Amino acid sequence: MADQNASDSVDDLADGVSEAGRKAGDGARRAGERVADTVERVSERADRTLRRAGRRGERAFDDAADEFEARSDSLEQTIRRNPLGAAAGALVVGFVLGRFLS
Repeated sequence: MADQNASDSVDDLADGVSEAGRKAGDGARRAGERVADTVERVSERADRTLRRAGRRGERAFDDAADEFEARSDSLEQTIRRNPLGAAAGALVVGFVLGRFLS
């Protein structure tokens, strides 16, 4: 009888350990799935944010290039209308730079 009780106790203990292991495994699997879902959502959000930033940067670069081209054209027209004034201005700038950088 004592052997039967001991055997039943061991079986109950084994069942309890097995059930606890299954519950722990299920919990770990659910936690892993939640982590994977979170990582996927964050990754998708980061991808969208980087794409948006890239488009904004591209537009900013295009705007700056257009502005530079417009100012360059304006400067060229000014120099063509007043070449002596442009040469005098270049001479003054050269003199000042040579004076302070030498």
